[in-house]
Amino acid sequence: MIRSDVPRPDLLLGSDIGLWVAEHVDPLQVRRVVTSDSEIAAVARARGLDVRDAVPAAISEGSAPGGLALSVHYPDILTTEQLTGYRAAYNLHPGLLPWGRGHFPLVWAIWQGEPAGATLHRITTRLDGGPVVDQVPVPVRSDDTGGSLHARLRAAERDLFTLWWPRLVAGESLPERAQDPGGSYHDRHAFTVLLATDPDALDAASEARLRRALTFPGKPGLAPRRRERRDAAARLPTVV
Repeated sequence: MIRSDVPRPDLLLGSDIGLWVAEHVDPLQVRRVVTSDSEIAAVARARGLDVRDAVPAAISEGSAPGGLALSVHYPDILTTEQLTGYRAAYNLHPGLLPWGRGHFPLVWAIWQGEPAGATLHRITTRLDGGPVVDQVPVPVRSDDTGGSLHARLRAAERDLFTLWWPRLVAGESLPERAQDPGGSYHDRHAFTVLLATDPDALDAASEARLRRALTFPGKPGLAPRRRERRDAAARLPTVV
């Protein structure tokens, strides 16, 4: 049910799950979509949604007081000014917070054995550090690749969206609890360094685990070992 006295939330969208949201959400429930992804923008516009390519510097300008927002893999970090324009802003995150704060948490779950899952939390000025609304743990299997774990994490995120979006639209106050102490944080630089790991410096078990963590459809993954590179070079035809 859509209540006329409740401001419609903004949806801040990115990635493949943001596209899924744009394809499935009821347009009458959304005030506007904010995205820098051309495919998401095209789908949202085709469904009659108001689309912006960036969050305005003063989000409250022209919007109903006390508005809400839900970020689903939106790539930009909201500023303090943008956050203050909302009564509350929430984020759907592919990590079991406080574990997996930051970039590519599922890779670290396989590589370092960290807990995996999906979390809906309120956005604060601390990156991925806001109070938790709900979480879905996702077990990491001994044969998981980045691709296989990614698929199960996306399913968990879709479940959280399906459960909590109607309550957000209805104007309900969502429950919150502080995150547990500890956890982990990995930024983009740490992921870049991981990608550049020399496989010859790893033992066999570590190399296999890192290869699984970095195996995604269409992605290059970990570089070959030195011997494999030499063998590949030896098979190249000689140019005379």
